[in-house]
Amino acid sequence: MTVLVSDKPPSGANERSGAGANERSGAGANERSGAGANERSGAGAVALKWLGVAMAAAAMWSTLRGADFPGVAALIASAGAPMMALALLPNLVARLLQAEASRRVFNNTGSPGRPAPFTRYLSLTLATEALNMSVPAGAALSESVTFYLLQRWCGVPGPQGIAGIAARRSLILLANAVYVGIALALGFAHLERASIPLLGAPGLPWLVVLSGLGLLAAALALAGALISGTVASRAFAQLRRLPGRRLRGYVEARAAAFAATDRHAAALGERRGALAAAALLLVGMWLAEGLETLFILRLLEVDVSLAEVLSFEVVLALLRAAAFMVPAGLGVQDAGYVAFLGALGVPGAMTVGAAFVLIKRAKEIVWIALGLLVFFGGRAAFRPAPEGPDPGRLSPRASAP
Repeated sequence: MTVLVSDKPPSGANERSGAGANERSGAGANERSGAGANERSGAGAVALKWLGVAMAAAAMWSTLRGADFPGVAALIASAGAPMMALALLPNLVARLLQAEASRRVFNNTGSPGRPAPFTRYLSLTLATEALNMSVPAGAALSESVTFYLLQRWCGVPGPQGIAGIAARRSLILLANAVYVGIALALGFAHLERASIPLLGAPGLPWLVVLSGLGLLAAALALAGALISGTVASRAFAQLRRLPGRRLRGYVEARAAAFAATDRHAAALGERRGALAAAALLLVGMWLAEGLETLFILRLLEVDVSLAEVLSFEVVLALLRAAAFMVPAGLGVQDAGYVAFLGALGVPGAMTVGAAFVLIKRAKEIVWIALGLLVFFGGRAAFRPAPEGPDPGRLSPRASAP
């Protein structure tokens, strides 16, 4: 009998091997494309950081180059070291108010176990603000570190932490919008007076009005999205479409945490009393930072009113937020102070502004050093918070006040 032997594999084997090869090649291509995208985004982030540093250096040089340095030194000496030390107090008040606002938000996220004490939130605030002021794009790094420290120092699990961070961000935007409204109510006329010297045209107050409305709209939109309890679920649905099986598997393994984040965000939206109190505390934080500027200018014997200070302080706070790649708005905000002092008719604005900027930055260096000391010291001093029950389940305990 003759046996016919074919050198071709069965058609089913062809299909299976072809499908497997396609899957492997597709997965490999996805992973390679993902790696390439990560490399490009990393290079872009580095370029943006260096661009921010260059902008800060150029703006700072522009601020200081026209100053009378002997006059600057004389102004600083006339203020006296004890009085300059008192310039630290408004920022301390601001950080105390910010820490209490954080405590009221995060202790109402349904975290398991005993609520963290105020001192833990104060330590967290000092540490993250130091990072925010000392590195390019510090706000993004600060939020990431906040997420880590909430778990380690305050016992707030991941889903509750994410919900609380988003809720606090909406409250900060809302408080900033209220702060803009207060500054406009008190200093609208001063902004009108400064508009022509600064912009060469009227309209500066209305630009501030539009900025305030934008902040208010962003705050309400974020709050509404959080209360709806669908933000994390929508993000999960989008992340599942990312290329790469490993990445999709990583995301899908955390489906319960995404769902828990939505539940905690919706539950936090029901704690209206705690959220309203936190918003008022954050408004107080913004006002304390404005009072710091008034105090330092009075030390330098500059005759300005609170309304004048708030009128330009709110503009420069918005400018600092826009220049987020520059550490602490270095140079950008400083040039703004000098420009506003000149526009408001302060005598010797360049010299006074340089002295003001040096005192204000020296104060920030003190707070950065203290915050970094708390960050590195707290990592050793604070014991990691024990892990609670399943993060997908709200804690049955009563929420903190």
